[in-house]
Amino acid sequence: MSAHLVERSSTKATGLVAALVDSGIVAPEDRSRAIAILDHQLGRTAGETPRSKILAEIAGYAGGILVVAAGAVFLAASWREMSLATRVGALLLGALVLAGAGLGARLTGRDTPEDADVRRRLAGAFGIGSAALATGALGTYIEHQHHTGDGWIALVFGAFTVLALGFYVLAPTVPGQAAVGFGVAATVLNATSGWSDGRTLIKTVILLALGIGWLALAELRWWREPDTARVVGGALTLLGAETPVFEGRMQPLAYVLLALVGAVAFAAYVRVRVWPYLAIGVIGLTLAATQAAVDYLPGAAGAAAGLLVAGAMLLATSLLAMRLRKSAGESTHPTA
Repeated sequence: MSAHLVERSSTKATGLVAALVDSGIVAPEDRSRAIAILDHQLGRTAGETPRSKILAEIAGYAGGILVVAAGAVFLAASWREMSLATRVGALLLGALVLAGAGLGARLTGRDTPEDADVRRRLAGAFGIGSAALATGALGTYIEHQHHTGDGWIALVFGAFTVLALGFYVLAPTVPGQAAVGFGVAATVLNATSGWSDGRTLIKTVILLALGIGWLALAELRWWREPDTARVVGGALTLLGAETPVFEGRMQPLAYVLLALVGAVAFAAYVRVRVWPYLAIGVIGLTLAATQAAVDYLPGAAGAAAGLLVAGAMLLATSLLAMRLRKSAGESTHPTA
């Protein structure tokens, strides 16, 4: 395989140097030396370094998975015989092992930027696992104390959110941000699961505020992955707008909020030109129109109208998106 790579890079180097000589950038007498230099650089790029980095990263993930799997098998086989202290201690020990591995991967070594990215991703993955095991220990203790109810579940998810956020600050990754978003949504939904009537509006406002705040942080580049942040923030915003649907007399409010979220998302897309805002706009307007049609038209007519409206909204938003993209292209490449 290495011979094939060398042959391919040598052929490419020869072609590149020939083009440079023909254009006058490289003198004909320097042809051989230029081919040798390019051949060395291309061979090094296509050779062992990227492959070794990929294998090292895969080995790190595989090692972490095997450690977690071994612990899970042991706990599953012995869980019934374990005391509360042993159960909690085993979960906390696993959390500490993964946290230590994450800290070691993130803080040790002086690497190139590419190696630092590998270490960051490994640390982020270990951090999520550590947060899950630590909050599992908390949940085990709470369950043993016969504390039940959504408030206690919200406490567990809240602890997970705090730990996941801490590991995200240490090693920001896409899965890490998604874990924080999941924890926030689960905490709020469990903490407010018994709310009804007027308090549904409070739940709606909380979710909308969280989603809008998440999006604001995305635009301020607080999150390392702005597109992921826009997806998470958009999901929280849509969830907040959808919340009144579950209160029968508040359904019209949900349709208005969903339509408003969709319209604002399209306005944001016109300004920023990033795909998450386009997706949020399509989903918000489609949900608003479809659910309104199903609710306000009786029987089969409502279902058929809902499907028709959903298809029409998707088609209209698709055409609008293409028009916006065309306008963006024209403004970027003006005609002479």
